[in-house]
This record gives sequence, structure tokens and C-alpha cells, in this order.
Amino acid sequence: MTAHNGRWIALLGLLVLSALYLGEIGGYALQDPDEGRYAEIPREMIESGDWVTPKLNYVVYFEKPPLFYWLVAMSFEVFGLTEGAARAVPALAGILTVVMTFFLGQHLLGTRAAVYGAGILASSPIFFVLAEALTIDMVLTACMTATMASFYAAHLSEKKGLWVGLVAASAALGVLAKGPVALVLPGLIALVFLLWRRDWGTLGALLRPVPILLFVAVVVPWFVLVSRANPDFLHFFFVRENFERFTAEVGHPEGPFFYIPVLLAGPLPWTAVAIGLACTRDGRAALGEVPRDARSFLLLWGGLIIAFFTVASSKLATYILPALPPLALVAGAWLDRVVERTRLTAGVARWLGTTMFALGLVTLAAAAIAWPLESTLAQAFGGDAEDVRAIVGACTRTGLAFAGVGFFVGRSRLGGRLTAATAMLALMLGMGLGVFGALPGRAVVKTSEQLARAVDAERRDGDLITLYKKLWQGMPFYTQGRIGMVRNYDEVWHGVSISPEREQYYWDDLAPLIEQWDSGRRVFVLTNRELVPEIAKRVDVEPRLLARDRRRVVIVNFPSSGDGEGDAPGVPEGNGTASAVPSGG
Repeated sequence: MTAHNGRWIALLGLLVLSALYLGEIGGYALQDPDEGRYAEIPREMIESGDWVTPKLNYVVYFEKPPLFYWLVAMSFEVFGLTEGAARAVPALAGILTVVMTFFLGQHLLGTRAAVYGAGILASSPIFFVLAEALTIDMVLTACMTATMASFYAAHLSEKKGLWVGLVAASAALGVLAKGPVALVLPGLIALVFLLWRRDWGTLGALLRPVPILLFVAVVVPWFVLVSRANPDFLHFFFVRENFERFTAEVGHPEGPFFYIPVLLAGPLPWTAVAIGLACTRDGRAALGEVPRDARSFLLLWGGLIIAFFTVASSKLATYILPALPPLALVAGAWLDRVVERTRLTAGVARWLGTTMFALGLVTLAAAAIAWPLESTLAQAFGGDAEDVRAIVGACTRTGLAFAGVGFFVGRSRLGGRLTAATAMLALMLGMGLGVFGALPGRAVVKTSEQLARAVDAERRDGDLITLYKKLWQGMPFYTQGRIGMVRNYDEVWHGVSISPEREQYYWDDLAPLIEQWDSGRRVFVLTNRELVPEIAKRVDVEPRLLARDRRRVVIVNFPSSGDGEGDAPGVPEGNGTASAVPSGG
């Protein structure tokens, strides 16, 4: 692959990448809890005009800094309050991360290795899916990738001023995106690398007043403003949300081997390729040909991130997302050396092609069996026929993509008109199309959109909308108003505990809700089906079923008009009572 051809392939890859990453971001509802939460906080910023103190369901929410909320709010201001506008932020952050990965790989390893590395990263299912999900992790990953790429450029450059300034700025933005981890982790990686290489010049440049002052100028103003407005912020944010999450079982406690299956399954099939190559002498020899300095830096970068979160008490699969760009570049450089070995490359391509073709056929067969049974499956799983159709459609698109590219790659002999590079790029494109095709299937995962539609169709001024023992974080976004809560405050417990409106909207027991229910005021209660009997046995006005989806229901204390019933799947005909809703499920 010449430099000229590499540039054209990179440009084509960027166009395809943009189409895949942006093509479906508005095609399905926001999922609870994360997407609903991260859309509602920016919406409330716009509504209140307060861009300093984040609020969720109108109570303070101190768990994360504001950069992500600001970006989503600005997207809302430009494109409107839509799912696509919200998801544009992580999708663009994902595209930017892939682009930065390519340019770093081009500088370290050459154009062909950079194309492979960027393609592996972009087509890894875990990376692709998180670029389509409204969470903070992709923005953090973009910031940390920029920090580490700038750091390595500073290490190589004789004139370090510009690069250390970019290190400081990108690290500061990372801190504003998710907190101190965006400074601690890059700082730890940089320190270990510089001590190992004895690069005192770069270390000294990073510790000069200018980059430090730049970092402070970007980070500190918001922390000062939010602390002045909320005196309890500093303790909650730094002690509970950062120190205790790392050292104590706060949030998501998992075992020490939690990330092993994440690393094996998340980037499939590329992890299977790496394992297969590692089991052969030629494959190990190809890895040994990757430039040692670049390989050591990239493995240190990815390895320390994984080790850091392995030691931490609180773990989520998304936490190690910033480790994927350097690991993808190592894999890309490895493949770059593998394609020089025609026999090894042919075996890898045939094995991958056969695997993807078989996976595609299995997926298509499952879709073909499920399609005529959609009503039976919907009833069996407590869903709706539209849900089954969405999943079957997603399986069909994914199966076609996998089978098509598997046949194309598996049947090739990697010679003549089809080069090894073309086969690898086709495989990357097929993986991307497969995950892209599966995305609409997320529309049937837990979301508040349909139930919110049913509520909006019936609500009037003065109505009370309340969650009972459940926090559906998308409901405030889709109803665009405050939702009362009974008992389970989940992630907003701190904000609820200090809210001046706690007695009016947030209750620790059922008694205030019962009083409102039997008072003649129109009340909507949103809860799980199995919890309805707890309410029904204590009220005088019999609950009526307004809407349902799988486990969740909306019950009301008034006869509904039925105007909105056609908008929400699973709504029974007429004014069904809550007792008609099967428990459990």
C-alpha cells in the first residue's frame, strides 16, 4: 500500500465510518437508565438556564462534571430535542477517536498499519455500540486519546511547547468530561514511560508553568462556580464519586477477572484473530517485527488502563474503552506484518471468512424461524409483536452483512485482483455493517418513550405523575417535566435528600401517594406490574391500566379517553383495571 493509496483508502474509510456511525443515531428511543439520564440533564440545563449545576429530575446531580452535558445541550440547541441530536455527541467523539488513532498509527507504524488499526477499532462491536450510546465514556476516550497522542508527539519532538500545551488542554477537557481519572491515568502512563525511557526533557516540559496554568484555566472555573453554588459538592464528588468508587464497593463491585470476558468478547472477531496468530510460530514472529518502541508505548498505555480498573472496586465494561485505541494499533501493526506472509494471511482470511459466514447463516436462520412466530414469541416474553419484528429485522440485516462479507473474504485466495489489504478492509466493513444493522434492535430494550406517549396523551395541567419504587430516567425527558418519586431514589438520592421540594415530590412511603390518589386529583403511577397489588390494596379508587410494556405499567385513578392508546404498544382495549395485569414477568 503506497502512501498515495493509503490516503485515498483512509478518506474512503472516513466517509464509510461517518455513514455507519451517524446513520442510525436517531432511529430508536433513548434507553434507560443511562441514555435517559444523559439526555434529561442537558434538557434541564436549557430549560432552567443554569449551566453550572447539573440537575436530574430537578434535583442536583453531582456524579459527573458538565462537559458532556454541555455538548449534548448545545446539540439540542442546534438540532432540537431529539435522540439523534443527543447521540451525535458520542458518535462524533467515536469518529474523532478513530481519526486520531489513524494519524497516531501512521506516524508510529506506517500507513497500512494505521488503516488496519483504525479499522479494527472502528469495527470492534464494543467500540461501535458505545459510539452509538448516549454515555460519557466515548467523550472521555476521545480526550484521553488526544492526551496520549500529544504526549508521544512531545516525547519525539525537540520543540515540545505546542505538544505539552495540547496534553494539558486535552487532559483538562477529560477531567471536565468524567473527573480526575482523565488526569490520573494519562499522568501515570506518561510517568512510567518517561522514567523507563529516561526522558527528563519531556518530563520537565510537562511540569513547566505554562501547561500547568493552561490546565488550571480550563478546569478550575467550573469547580469554583459549582462549589460556590453547592457547598456539599466537593465532598460528594471527590470523596464519594472518585475516591470511594476506587477503594470501596460503591456503585458496581465486581471480581478481579471481570474484564477478561469483556476484552475477549468486546472486540470480536479481532481477539480471535490475535489468539489464533499467537498460537503459531509465524504469527508470533510477525508480532515481534512490530517496532519495539511503538509497541511498548501502546501496550503500556492500554495495559495500565486495564490494570487500573481491574484494581478498582467499582467496575463497568465501559470503563476500559480508553484502552482500545492503543490495543487496536498494536493489532493493526501485527496484521501489517502478517500480510507479508501469504500463507499465514490466507489461512487467517479463510478462517475468519468461514466463521463470519457461518455466524451470518445462523443469525439468518434464527430470524427466519422467528418471523412467522412473532405473536407467539411476543406473548411468551411479555412484549409486543413490533418488538419481535424489530429484533428479527436487526438479525436479518446483521446476518446478511456477516454472511456476505464472510463469503467474499473466505472464498478469496488473497492474490490477483484481491490483495490482503482489500480483504482485511472488506472484513472491517462487514463487521461495521453487521453491528450497524443490529442497532435498531435496541429500540425494544428498556425505554420510557412509549409509556411517556401514553401519559402525554392523557395528562392535563395539575396532574401528578409519580414513579413507585422505580427510577425510569428517560421519563422526565420524554414528558419534559418533573416526575414524583416514591421510595426508590436510586442515583438521585443525594439531590433528593437536600431538595427544598422533597415533601412535595419525593416521598419515603406510600401514604402521601395514597392521599393524592384518593383526593380526586388525577394521578399517573409508573411502576412494575408486580408492584401494582401493593398500591391497589391500599387505595379506595380502583386503579385503571393506561399502558404497559413487558414488565412496566402506567396506572391511573381516572377513566382514560383512550386517545393515546394507539400510540403505545401493549395498551389494552378500553379502561382495563390493574388487576388484569399479570403479576411477575
